[in-house]
Amino acid sequence: MNLGIERRIALVVGASRGIGLEVARELRAEGCEVQPVSRTHGYDLMTDEGLERLFATIAPPDIIVHVMGGSQGRTKTLSESKDWAQVWKLNLGVAHDINRHYIPMMQRNKWGRIIHLSSNATRIPTGYAPYTSAKAALEGYIRIVGNEFSKDGIIITGVAPGIISTPGRYWASLDSAAQEAYFNKYLPIGRFGRAEEVAKAVAFLASDHSAYMAGSILSMDGGAR
Repeated sequence: MNLGIERRIALVVGASRGIGLEVARELRAEGCEVQPVSRTHGYDLMTDEGLERLFATIAPPDIIVHVMGGSQGRTKTLSESKDWAQVWKLNLGVAHDINRHYIPMMQRNKWGRIIHLSSNATRIPTGYAPYTSAKAALEGYIRIVGNEFSKDGIIITGVAPGIISTPGRYWASLDSAAQEAYFNKYLPIGRFGRAEEVAKAVAFLASDHSAYMAGSILSMDGGAR
């Protein structure tokens, strides 16, 4: 399938490893001019200075992919709200600040694609409360903001992966017996997902083929239960 996104400028936020790195590679293979952004690329987007540097140095994108996220080690349900707020900022707040800067430019062009990475933790309540609540807020944001700007040719969507096997992550370190036990209980498909599979879905959502998917959130969790 020809995605037709050659020469589109794609900003990938959180592109240093895992899914973000594979998204950058996939979009580049599709002919996009990819602008990868992460702390290893010199942008600490949790700071005002990092965001200002991003806006000053990155060309206005046609496509934005938000991969940055995580729990920041804040796992306690009864932690203070300021700790929850930091997790919210990492998973949604920074993305919103980036969107609000670039959406007006996309409106002028009558075209744009914004893809957010969520998590199947919003459907299967196995994650930490601060992280899962932040991703739930993100999915509400995708649906509402995606609806609001669809009339301008800006399609905002999400992908909600399950467990993706990437180097250095806990699941990748399990021995075969532990993985088999997990598959039998929770994941009958019998394997974890691959980052490149998520990247291909993101590339599709970044194209004209997603034009009727405003506010949609694509589940990619192998049918996890």
